[in-house]
Amino acid sequence: MPRAPYNAFNFKVEIQGGGASITGGFSEVSGLETEQDVVEYRSGEMKPDETQKIPGLSKKPNLVLRRGVLKAGASDLFNWRRRVIEGLADGDRTGASVTIQLMDEKGSAPVTTWKLMRAWPVKWSGPTLAANRSETAVESLEIAYEEIQPG
Repeated sequence: MPRAPYNAFNFKVEIQGGGASITGGFSEVSGLETEQDVVEYRSGEMKPDETQKIPGLSKKPNLVLRRGVLKAGASDLFNWRRRVIEGLADGDRTGASVTIQLMDEKGSAPVTTWKLMRAWPVKWSGPTLAANRSETAVESLEIAYEEIQPG
């Protein structure tokens, strides 16, 4: 019998280094992807309508973490972003490492891991506040990173 894929709701996120030490429950993680430009090249020896496709620059979109606002005035996500703005986070380009683990059905063991290296926050967003809504107040953090390592 084929195994069912793992559910996407059971995950853990840990951020270490670069002025941050955050282990948290997030409601959403997006931006785990890579892509590469395609460069079309034509040499003088080729027919006018022929090209070669060769790999170009590799790109990684920013990672976005979202979670409910936990405690007023105690946002570790905002504080990490503030440290980067003020130049207080590690200035040696090592940044932080962000580890994302997809957990098994019981939530007790990771089934796969992604590690993002040389990461730093580029944008923090607070909740959208509206008196006519009953939604959870959600903050988000957008993180740039230079390398992704599957585990």
